Order: sequence, then structure tokens, then C-alpha cells
Amino acid sequence: MAYLALLCCCFVSAAEPKVDAHKDAELIKIDAELSVPVSKELAWQVMIDFEHMPQFLPQLISSHIISQTGNHWRVSQVLNVPLSFFDYHYESVRDVDLKPLNEIRATSVGGSEEYKSVALLKPVQGQTVISYHAEWQSSPLAGFALDTIRNQIHQQFTAMQQEMLRRHNQRAAASTSQTH
Repeated sequence: MAYLALLCCCFVSAAEPKVDAHKDAELIKIDAELSVPVSKELAWQVMIDFEHMPQFLPQLISSHIISQTGNHWRVSQVLNVPLSFFDYHYESVRDVDLKPLNEIRATSVGGSEEYKSVALLKPVQGQTVISYHAEWQSSPLAGFALDTIRNQIHQQFTAMQQEMLRRHNQRAAASTSQTH
């Protein structure tokens, strides 16, 4: 019983991601913040794990690193978003520039629509805070779908958060079992 109590105290949870999306002229601007009680290194590992993202991100059909030169990667992703009466199929090819453990910048270079984003990782009081900003040059219909965009970003960040916690808890359980 004491072992079970020790094991349970190692498992952590996190607060809901905060997401805002609004239309500004021809752009959809998205801001999100995510706080996770994991190391910055672990958060970073999940955020750049493009090859495995379809396993933990909802609606992501495929994700592949096309090329990699140092901290400059080209990534291809396909997303299928269910809407009220149809599915929206989104293809993205992005250049991703990494400043390890601190910043991820992405710019579309091909695919359905123009897009650029930046994610910043900062340690704050035993947590990793991820601040995200994106600007999306979209079709005229996207302005009418801000709630859907907000919901999709929220789902994606919640899924990333859950994957970070899953990996953290998996490591905590492994280290606890090794010490007993």
C-alpha cells in the first residue's frame, strides 16, 4: 500500500491550455499558453517529435521530417478537421528553425495556406510554460470558423500536454520501480 501511495504521488497533472484566435484584417492570429509540470527538456522532446505526432495529436493523419540540416528542418504534415457538414483537409510543408530548448519557429513553404508561428519554452516555478503565437493567411471562410480554430488548437495543445505528462509519469514510474 505504501508503494502505491508513493507511485501515485509521482504522477502529475496540469492546467488547461489557454487559447485565443481572432481575425485581424486578412490574418487569423492565434495565441496560446500551456503550462506543464515537466522539465523543459521533456517538453522540448515532445514538441519536436514530428515523426510520432500522429500517435498523440488528434486529427493529424501524417507528419514527417522531409529534410534536416542542423537546427533547420523541413516538415510535412496532413491534418483532417471534422466540421459540421464536411471534413477540412489541411496540408502543410513548413520550414522549422530550432533554438534548442528555447524556441521553435515555423514558416509555411508549401501546402494549403500561408502560416508562420513561434513557440517559446520557459521554466517557471518548477513548470515549463510554452507561449505560442501564429499568424495564418487564410481563406475568407476561415474568419467564420474562429471557434473551430480555437477548439482545434486547444485539442492539439491538450494532447501535447497529455503526452508530456504521460512521458513524465512513465519515467517517474520507471525510476520508482528501479529504486524498489
